[in-house]
Amino acid sequence: MKARILNELKEKGIFVNDQLLSESEKNNLKKDFEIKKNSETFKINNDLEIRKISKTLFEFLQRDYVKNSIYEYFGTEFKCSTILFTRTKPEIKKSDSDNISSGSLLGFHNDDKGKQVKINILLSDLSKDSNGLEYAIFSHKISLIDRCILSIFKIFGFFKKWNKHFINYQKNKVQGRRVNFMAEKEVKKKFDIFKVYGKSGLVYIFDTNGFHRQGSVNLESILKEERELITVYFDPKND
Repeated sequence: MKARILNELKEKGIFVNDQLLSESEKNNLKKDFEIKKNSETFKINNDLEIRKISKTLFEFLQRDYVKNSIYEYFGTEFKCSTILFTRTKPEIKKSDSDNISSGSLLGFHNDDKGKQVKINILLSDLSKDSNGLEYAIFSHKISLIDRCILSIFKIFGFFKKWNKHFINYQKNKVQGRRVNFMAEKEVKKKFDIFKVYGKSGLVYIFDTNGFHRQGSVNLESILKEERELITVYFDPKND
């Protein structure tokens, strides 16, 4: 399993699997989730703090294939920085320009952290037409042109730790736009879009440097559906 997670993170930027949690683990996580407030956020200083939040989540994150795949992906020691519990309802589709100007999660963006990995655990059934994550496959890798430009800057001591998309960031900055967003038309021209949906217990792991967004909907009939999600953030320790 470690090899599969690592390979898909490296190649696609995202790994999705619905077989990692047992039925009892899903039920335990659901119970832990139900006592949390919406958008309840926990800042994590050490792994033992995770155990206080959820013993089942702690034990899942301690599995060798989870820890080792993230370690090898980063190429260095890493830390869990944040755990987030959210219940979100779908939103009707708006114009892409409105999403970008408002900084909405419904617009394609990256998390502007360089290498950061999120593990999401879905705790409600989610239909394809609902508000699942949409991920631009391969967009976690910066382009050859970006790498060439950065290699030149780094010779002179600039952008030494930069591992994000460079041209898109700087272009947006000059134009006064939100630096970590990319227009839907441009994203879809460059990348294939993968939509995440499925049954409760689905786990998906992705590199937040890839462009992604929360899906919006066209059907008012599903506006009351809630997506219940546990999100775990991992960052390299040297950041």
